[in-house]
Amino acid sequence: MNLGSELDPKREEIERLLRLAHIHQVRGERSKAKELLQQALELDAENAAVWELLGDYQREAGDWQSAHDAYKKAHELDPSNASIERKYAEAVLQLTRQQEQYQQWERALEGKGTGDAIALPRNPGLAFLLSLLMPGVGQLYNGQFVKGGVILGIMVVGMIIFLTTPGGSDFIYNLLAYLVNPSRVRGGMSGVQLFAALMMFLAWVYAFIDAPLSAAARNRLI
Repeated sequence: MNLGSELDPKREEIERLLRLAHIHQVRGERSKAKELLQQALELDAENAAVWELLGDYQREAGDWQSAHDAYKKAHELDPSNASIERKYAEAVLQLTRQQEQYQQWERALEGKGTGDAIALPRNPGLAFLLSLLMPGVGQLYNGQFVKGGVILGIMVVGMIIFLTTPGGSDFIYNLLAYLVNPSRVRGGMSGVQLFAALMMFLAWVYAFIDAPLSAAARNRLI
């Protein structure tokens, strides 16, 4: 008998365990598959293929930390294996993303974020509605406190101008009339009032257009 043609008993047993592990994995019996892989590692803890397969099972189970550890071990044992290197890099990237997201949520929950740094997701529709009803509030909802404050400031200053100038008691009526039907303005509007009305109108339009766009852009970064 040619001994060189015989399979190494340990290698043969490892291959048998790997085949069984794959069968159990296909059946959805992950715990049994993992148990068989652990048995294979007990036979040969320096087998990169076993560590790679263990990483695959951990990845499918959503356990990226365990998958990372398995791929790292496999890469150390077989650094020239392109497949293992790719999977290891993917696991590192996934863990980095998870850590960054966790830190963002942690800062938000602790109230440490300021302005656009707060990483809570925003509803673009709600941001639009808030700024449509009161310019600047949608920006505040998005965490854009400076921008929201400026827009609100423009609206407040405009209202103050209307209240403190002649005909101020009719400022709401005149403002709406000027925007809808200028011929119905009562007693006319001064140049200052016209300027205030224009600034308020532009701030209002900008606010309800910007708010949902900023909310959507913010959500893409989370």
